[in-house]
Formats: sequence, structure tokens, C-alpha cells
Amino acid sequence: MRKASGPVSAPFRSIPNREAEWTGRATRAEIDLGAFAGNVSVIRKELPAGTGLMAVVKANAYGHGAVEIARTAVESGAVGLGVATVGEGQALRLAGISAPILILGAVDPGEVMAALGHELALTIGTEELLEAVQSAVRTVVPVAPVPVHIKVDTGLRRYGALPDLACVLARRVDADPLLELDGLSTHFAVADTDDDEHGFTSQQRTALAQCLARLAEEGIRPRSWHQANSAAALRHLAEGSSFARVGLALYGASPSPKLPLPGGVRPVMTLRSRIARVFDLTPGDSVGYGRGYRCVAPERAALVPLGYADGYRRGLSDRGWMGIAGRKAPVIGRISMDQTVVRLPDGVTTTVGDEVVVMGGILGEAAPTVDEVAELCGTISYEIFTGIAARVPRHVLRFD
Repeated sequence: MRKASGPVSAPFRSIPNREAEWTGRATRAEIDLGAFAGNVSVIRKELPAGTGLMAVVKANAYGHGAVEIARTAVESGAVGLGVATVGEGQALRLAGISAPILILGAVDPGEVMAALGHELALTIGTEELLEAVQSAVRTVVPVAPVPVHIKVDTGLRRYGALPDLACVLARRVDADPLLELDGLSTHFAVADTDDDEHGFTSQQRTALAQCLARLAEEGIRPRSWHQANSAAALRHLAEGSSFARVGLALYGASPSPKLPLPGGVRPVMTLRSRIARVFDLTPGDSVGYGRGYRCVAPERAALVPLGYADGYRRGLSDRGWMGIAGRKAPVIGRISMDQTVVRLPDGVTTTVGDEVVVMGGILGEAAPTVDEVAELCGTISYEIFTGIAARVPRHVLRFD
């Protein structure tokens, strides 16, 4: 059985498998590293020949635990890691991860020295940031040219430089002996939807290709170029690119209901808890703040020790459900900061300490998927994953 290749920092704990006893807070998020490694393998096979996979581990690996997930991604064949902030990259370096790390978004010029000190590749989309980088490298005088990427805004109108300015920035990088033009990239706006009747994604691809062609005419060729996120990778839009930046799909969730995941991709996170109280409700009893839920017939209920401070959204009040003994247990009453009440299904015998599957889980556990939870809350799975609070321990499962 594979052992941890580095320390697991609190609130992360590592055990061999689900059968090993879990001691700690009843509410926890199980992180199945075996499932994650399998997902990396499956999606790598979906990519075109010659296109690598960059694992996006920003936002604490979408709430799954950046260090453990990043380490597993690299062990499973990822060519690099994508993060959003300098702090996220620093945390990976301090954990001993030496793989290439790319900061995908904007950083403050005051963070440039820290990024260089931890060998984090920066994505440049403004003249101001490029000037800060050029100034910083002349302070430290690196042994080898410092790799940077240029982000081309081809229509998302978020971070990046419009094509003409992007080419200017690329020329400046190419002319600087202390810098290396490590990549040219863009980000699609509608790859995860069907709202592409005017061929917007094709327009974006063309705009990036034109930038690459203009630079090539001048003898400037970035070491890599990349454009595909999870949705684009699933739509086979990574052809020719150096790597695809895959995030959500690696965690076992689809970026769109209309984009099915490849066979073999499995959810990585299961949110679990234990019953803290079992009690009877009689007609006229109410549950929770505001007394919004009132019993009209005898019921049996259970208290689950998690709430919206854990990331279990208040919008699930009287709408969500959990899995108990393989049956759906509906949420009743308002979800509190730290506690939720569910109605026990008829015929289910349970007691304090019995397991509750809040979200995810294997087939037959009756819990909602992350996509179902997101739909009930009127949001997307990204927000549900990243909203699982830090106070929820991550219970890391390791398999061969």
C-alpha cells in the first residue's frame, strides 16, 4: 500500500481505507486519492497525443486539499500544477512539491519577489506586471531565465491582454535575456455551454492562433501554448496544444450537465457525518428557527452536526436530503450554523453514532451528488466544493 510521501497537515488525516476507524469530528470530508489518481489517468487518455495534463489545484484543490491532491496528480502523470495565487504556490513548495507550478491569474506586483523565490511561473496580462517582473529579476539575477506566460484576452474579458498588446508583451519577454517565454494562453468563455451558436469558441481559438502565427513570423515561439479547461478538454478542443488545464473533471464532477464525464471518472469527495440525536416529533411540533417546518403527523427525526458554517448551504433548508441506511432522509426546518435536522425514512431503525452520507458517496448510499446539491442551491458544483469550510476535517483515503 502506498504511504504518504510527505506530511499531512491539520485538518488533514491519512488512513489506509474506509474500513479503518475514524476518530475525530463526526462531520468530515473523505478524499479518495485512489479515485483522483484514476481520474487523472482516464482524462490523460482522452487528450490528444502530445498534449499533457496540467492539474488545476487552486482554491485548496477545489476544497479537496491542495498538497495531497497535487502530490497525487504529479505521481499520476500531470506535467504541472495550476494555482490562482502566490500563497497557494508557496504552500505547495513548502510541502516539498517540485513540479512546475503556474499561477494562472493576476498577482500584485508586490508579490513578484515571493513568486520568483519559490520558482512559480507567472502569467502576465499587463504591462505593469511585466515591468515589475523585469525589475525583480534584475534584483535577484537568476541563474537561468525565469519562465513567464502571456495571457491573451480573446473574448472572456477577464484577466489578460488583448491580442495586439499580448504580442507586444511577448516580444518584450523574448528580448529580455533574463526571461523565457514559457507559454502563451487564453481561456474560453462558453466551452461549458451550448451557447455557442455564433462560434464564439472558434473565434477565440482563431484569435490565439493568429497571435502565435504573428509571433512565429518574427521568430518568436513560446515553449508551450494552452487554451483548454475541463470543458474544452471534454469537448476535444485541446488538439495541438501543449497541455490542457483540467480542474473540476479531475475531482469527478462535470463542468456542465451536457458534458458527460468519460467512463471511469469517479467522485473524489464524500461528505459524511454521524447522527448526534434521534427524537420523535408529534403533530404540531415545529423544527428550527422561525418554526417554518411543522409536523402534521408523527415523525422520527435525527440531528446531524453540520450546518452552513461548514459549507452546508442554508438554501438546502426543507429542500435537501441526506443518505441514511441507504435511504433518502429529507432536511426539515431551517439549517442552522452548526446543525441540521432530517426526517428519518419510514422503517429505518437508527441510533446515535450511525453514519450519515451528506453528499457524494458510492452507489446505493442515497446521498445527493455535488451537482444535485448545486442545483438545489441555484449555483454550480465549483462553489459547493470550494465552500466546504476549513473546519471540516479532510479524511484522506489511500489505496494501492
